[in-house]
Amino acid sequence: MSRETAPGGLRAWFGSPFHRFALALPAAIALIVAILFYPLFREAEGHIRDEVRAAITLEINGLDEHFHERGLAGLRDALQRRVDAAADRDAVYLLTDREGRAVVGNLAAWPDGVPVADEAWFHVREPDGSTLEGQVFVLFGGDRLLVGRHSPLESFQQHMTTRLWGSAALIIVVAAAIGWFFMQHLHRRLETLAREAARIQEGHLAQRLSLSARNDELDALARRFNRAFDEIERLVDASRHVSSAIAHDMRRPLIALRRAIDEAREAAAADRILRERLEGLRVQTDALLRTFAALLSLARIEAGALGPTWQPVDLRAVAADAIELYEPVAAAEGRELVGTLAPATVRGDPDLLFQVLQNLIENALKHGAGTIALDLAAGEGRVVLSVRDHGAGVPDAALPRLFERFFRLDESRSAADGAGVGLALVRGIVEAHGGRVSALDAGPGLAIEVVLPVDGAMPASLD
Repeated sequence: MSRETAPGGLRAWFGSPFHRFALALPAAIALIVAILFYPLFREAEGHIRDEVRAAITLEINGLDEHFHERGLAGLRDALQRRVDAAADRDAVYLLTDREGRAVVGNLAAWPDGVPVADEAWFHVREPDGSTLEGQVFVLFGGDRLLVGRHSPLESFQQHMTTRLWGSAALIIVVAAAIGWFFMQHLHRRLETLAREAARIQEGHLAQRLSLSARNDELDALARRFNRAFDEIERLVDASRHVSSAIAHDMRRPLIALRRAIDEAREAAAADRILRERLEGLRVQTDALLRTFAALLSLARIEAGALGPTWQPVDLRAVAADAIELYEPVAAAEGRELVGTLAPATVRGDPDLLFQVLQNLIENALKHGAGTIALDLAAGEGRVVLSVRDHGAGVPDAALPRLFERFFRLDESRSAADGAGVGLALVRGIVEAHGGRVSALDAGPGLAIEVVLPVDGAMPASLD
């Protein structure tokens, strides 16, 4: 990943709600764990501290009884017995004289940091890392008594901190893994639905959104969309049937009208004006017949009744024939038709592919201007054919609609002799060959690009 694309890629990664949820879930769980367990941790610390002080206080009360009953000698004896018994290894005792020399106890000397004030509580760290907590008393005559305990609080804090952090890390990892797995599963499911919806948008109206065996909310949504797609397909099929039925029913009277016009032209050979008017009617009738023939062909292709005859087709030879046929037409209009043709072979119907080239060149002649460039290139399992003119072009918003039947622009490209069927027929033939067609802004002019697979099936990278 380059430095230029990394920020954009990271921004796009965080732009996905699935990724944000996968990060927010463990963060929220970690916050909840902290809110719940930290007060418990502090409460446990308080209980341990209270227990330590209670034990120290109990010990002090017992020694105080010996001191009041038997004096300093009795206190020494009680301390010595407790040190010798070593029943409580955490208990700490030290009795010193007024000069600070140890008299009796299990400490060799007065600990650093422990105050000498009467009834002072202390909490100091020992050299071995443990904590000493207790209370100091100044006796009659200046003797000092230290009663304390090795507190387990520091050890508890260390162990509990380690365990809490470990538990929090484990919870976060498990939550992140579960959230990530769920989000990836949901993301893959939605991607599948998006791909299927895109195929429907591309014109594969028989495609439906897939359903899982779980019968969950996504399946309910997919079923609703499928019912909508069923209705759309029904309406589109009805529209196609209407247009093909009209085309089929109108061809017969148009053919009869065409014959009648020819007969009238022959009968009016002496009347030049009438003959010219009849010639105009004949041209218009031929245009209508071509339009209805294109509609019928398109309807048969969409219904699968006029599929291509699969055979190897030298597309360069077909394109050369089309250029040779239309070069005089272009020259008569003061224009030029040029071709850059690479060797290319596809599987398909040569007549239908020639029809594609005819329609594209005629479209450029009718609606474009300047030189018409026909380019043919092959590579990576596909053939790319493009026809470009140098006219006024088409607005970007209208480019995707150029291949809809009967679509015509309101501007200069909507010639009076166009019915908006030629490019629709091109798309039908191309898709019957497993390819695709698109309109591009050539700046200036319009380019129609046809992509065909060399083996009759579009490569997966082009889907």
